[in-house]
Amino acid sequence: MKWLIVKNDLIRNKVINLALLLFMMFSACLAVLSVVMAVQTFTSISELYKTAQPPHFVQMHKGEINQAKIDEFMSDYKGITYWQTDTMIDVFGDSLTVVSDEDRNDLSDCRLDIGLVKQNEKKDLLLNSQHEKVTLQEGEMGMPVILKEEYGMEIGDRVLLTNNNVKKEFVIKEFILDSMMNSTMASSTRILISDKDFDELSGKVGENEYLIESYFTNSKEAADFQTAYENAGLPQNGQAITYTIIFMLSALTDIITVFVLLLVSILLIIVSFICVKFTIMAALEEDIGEIGTMKAIGLPFAEIRNLYLYKYRALAMAGVIAGYILALLLSGVVTKHISATFGDIRISALAVILSLFVGFLVFLLINYYCKKVLKKIKKVTVVDALVSGKGFEKNKGGMKDGLYKAKKLAVNWLMGIREVFYQFKNWTIVFAVVLIAVLMILVPVNLLNTFEAPEFITYMGSSLEDILIEVENGEHLETGYEDVKQVLENDVAIENYYEYRRVSVQTADAEEELMNLHIDCGDQSGEDLQYLSGKPPEKETEIAISYLNAEKIGKDSGDKMILFFGDKKQEVVISGIYQDVTSGGYTAKSKNDFPGLKAEKYSFSVNLKSNAEVEKKADEWSETMGAGVTVDPMEEFINQTLGGVVKQLRTIVLAIVIIGACLAMLITVLFLKLRLAKDLSEIAVLKAIGFSEHDIKQQYMIKIGCVSITGILTGIILTDVLGEKIINAALSVAGLGIKKVELIANPVIEYIICPLLILGLTLFVTWIVVRTIKKYNIISIINR
Repeated sequence: MKWLIVKNDLIRNKVINLALLLFMMFSACLAVLSVVMAVQTFTSISELYKTAQPPHFVQMHKGEINQAKIDEFMSDYKGITYWQTDTMIDVFGDSLTVVSDEDRNDLSDCRLDIGLVKQNEKKDLLLNSQHEKVTLQEGEMGMPVILKEEYGMEIGDRVLLTNNNVKKEFVIKEFILDSMMNSTMASSTRILISDKDFDELSGKVGENEYLIESYFTNSKEAADFQTAYENAGLPQNGQAITYTIIFMLSALTDIITVFVLLLVSILLIIVSFICVKFTIMAALEEDIGEIGTMKAIGLPFAEIRNLYLYKYRALAMAGVIAGYILALLLSGVVTKHISATFGDIRISALAVILSLFVGFLVFLLINYYCKKVLKKIKKVTVVDALVSGKGFEKNKGGMKDGLYKAKKLAVNWLMGIREVFYQFKNWTIVFAVVLIAVLMILVPVNLLNTFEAPEFITYMGSSLEDILIEVENGEHLETGYEDVKQVLENDVAIENYYEYRRVSVQTADAEEELMNLHIDCGDQSGEDLQYLSGKPPEKETEIAISYLNAEKIGKDSGDKMILFFGDKKQEVVISGIYQDVTSGGYTAKSKNDFPGLKAEKYSFSVNLKSNAEVEKKADEWSETMGAGVTVDPMEEFINQTLGGVVKQLRTIVLAIVIIGACLAMLITVLFLKLRLAKDLSEIAVLKAIGFSEHDIKQQYMIKIGCVSITGILTGIILTDVLGEKIINAALSVAGLGIKKVELIANPVIEYIICPLLILGLTLFVTWIVVRTIKKYNIISIINR
């Protein structure tokens, strides 16, 4: 009998139940997808690393090396299980031209350092999509996946290498997975060639760069090893990277996507709860007489509740199952980037188990919430239900008519606004859903806008200028510095520029063990960065340190620390703690030039005069300054560094905007259908006293418009107040060197486009639904 009642109710209220089913399905689907993607990201990376075996610590070095000295140090260091030194032949992007059947372009705009390498024997292997070691024949090339996506390459395309009067042609045989350099946030990428081609080109083209790689029983030993390695005076003219940073850079793009999906799924579950409560209350109001009768004949509360609960349990079960199936069908789409970057791997057993658990959790939450709402049946008395007919809405007072104010405001506007004002709780579902839709759209849009904004460079350890110039560490570091300095001094297009010199000193960490501290020195060092506390250094006795360094050293703003360099030591005060994702997040800034210390790197940030063309000037300097110096327009530097993250996030955000807009429309339609059914008698009275159909339609348009505007404004305020807190909570967990981000909103989108989109769509569907009022017959309604 219970299932017969459920079946009849589902048939009777098809539209309402279908809408409810869809929300349950989509909320379960997104929750499952976010879990599948999170598990698949870490599983895929782990599977790739299991075969490829990236180093736990790698020191990049340009210049001569003493391999015997390296081997001696490695063999004496306790905990090392394996080490190797790989050679890369560094070439510039304009030396490589990709030729396909339809197109021809070079890689001159590639910001990443490009290195030609041969395959290793045992560790740090370059693999194909099936996680198999790639072996190439003469004339074949393995191109990294991140370049394939950037330049639209295909298997069989030809690559022409032209450098130092050497010309050689390759054919792309495979797209390789590089476990160490698979992100645009890495500074380099590797192209695989055969051993024979490598030996032929070595010494004839480009410049050799060495990767000195170490492996330990525990990858966490890499941080301590880095300090010991640097203090041993071994080759270090280049970036040092630890396993933790390699892993985080690999996963960053997909972690952000997982976070956005999870946020949207939580908001959709909240919307599902709102819909469940609204439909349950509408059904109970409609059945108030039957409920009173059942109570009068002695049926207990549990039995009455279960008559309704069975239907919502059935809907929740169907919705979760359908959502789970839909999630599995869509998993291939959302994990496409994971498969391309880390290889083709089936959905892991862990992902299936956890997604089942999450789906079941969504079902339990909906079931629990339904039980909570249905408790209202307990409070209804037989007298309320059968005699007074008050049901569940106990009106505590009437609404003042206020029609005398109609001289100042049109009657339809007055009636619409006053009903919303005095009986706002009857319209809370539209308010809540519009608010959630605004949150759902604006938080991800603001996150995307922040990643795309030039100001994001201040989270990457640099101030915001037009052009960034870096003199690479190597034998010609000082010569390169002098060349850059000369060009900048003589160029009339420059408004101003700032130079920075990186040196290495030592200090004690939280456990009182010595660690190396890399400091960028310069008059403007530390200016315009994003500080968590304190301020930039103003004196030579002050220093600003990055967030991750502060965590490692165990110091805060205002604390003192001792710096050791050469045979000297100096006490400095920590002026501030800033955020930085470059160099693994371990950097520092000082006004002190530390004379006598050898520079590790030079960088220049340049501002041009207003009429100068940034890209044109950057290209001109790049040619003039030559090898060993990188010149990037700041905006282009950010775009290429964060390109992979932004591209995927943009796709997700577009999908979320569509979902949010559809959500607002669907709920408005559902609400109005129920509201019009409930307001039949009121509509009849209005028609009877002379209000036209147009007047009644206008009143509903005004009511929905007022509620929507209130929801939109509240949503914008909550986005500004809570949006950053939500993002920052996720960043703190990620450990990327950024703890607090100030979201950069686009005022046109936040205050004009999004509000007009949501308001326009809700009013549009309202206009469509209220047109059904013309079908209402006054006599038949009154006779009911």
